[in-house]
Amino acid sequence: MNDLSNKKVNFVNSMVSDQFEIYHVKDVVDRHQTLYHYHDFYEIHATLAGKATFYLDGNQFEIEAGTVLLIDRNDLHRIVSQSTEIFERVYIFITPEFLQTFSTKNTNLESCFDLIDSRKSKVLKIKPDMLKKMLQFIDSEPSDNMFGSDIIYQQQLIQYIIFLNKLVLSSKYEREPTVLMQNKRIEEMINYISQNLDHSLDLDEMEKTFFVSKYYITREFKKYTGLTYHKFVQKKKLLYAKRLLKTYRSSADIYQKCGFNSYSHFLKSFKKEFGITPKEYIEKEAKTQRIYYQND
Repeated sequence: MNDLSNKKVNFVNSMVSDQFEIYHVKDVVDRHQTLYHYHDFYEIHATLAGKATFYLDGNQFEIEAGTVLLIDRNDLHRIVSQSTEIFERVYIFITPEFLQTFSTKNTNLESCFDLIDSRKSKVLKIKPDMLKKMLQFIDSEPSDNMFGSDIIYQQQLIQYIIFLNKLVLSSKYEREPTVLMQNKRIEEMINYISQNLDHSLDLDEMEKTFFVSKYYITREFKKYTGLTYHKFVQKKKLLYAKRLLKTYRSSADIYQKCGFNSYSHFLKSFKKEFGITPKEYIEKEAKTQRIYYQND
């Protein structure tokens, strides 16, 4: 068996498929370069060695060898910092289309991302040796000169995803992470924001709803999430807009559902956040989804 912990690999494969990518990383996390981000595909983040602090959709918690994060599409996340000299992890970025293609009537590979207790993103804890064994295939990159190697590689990836689905379905290995920064009032605000994205959600609304000052909200929100209150709300609204666009197929039909007061403000904010207009996003979604990821 390959000992993944003895390897220093920054890039495992490049577009083995147009619907998934895998990275095996063993570098030092620069907290000034690991930005809050999100994407339109799923991420499976597995820690093979070391410890780090991770932010996922409102909470910061510690991850260590054997921790697997199933990160849903458009959930804000980042590595905040590492707390050990070595921090080795494997990222798998995978599209819903890939999982749907290999699903059957009896086996839905997207099940591990189904809603459980208002959460789609999940934290799994697995024995580190077992996790390394399940991921040993990633260092055997498919070769153009070896007939069938790409199919074998893909089959091993699917076996890994089946393994994770079984863990989630059994609930045996799933656990609530121990939150490192706790502020019940801010957590309540984050839940309120998520459930009321059609509201303006300005500071006046939050002040009246939670009976705290605007100063408290802006100060504690930045301290707790690393984002300003306005930026957090804006990102949540725009991510919600992307989900609605897939259903309504028209930005004119959804901007008010995302709490924007004007159509022009929505268009400007969407273009600034995603680099494309809502119309261009709809056209892009209509095509086969491909992953293009800058590993930072």
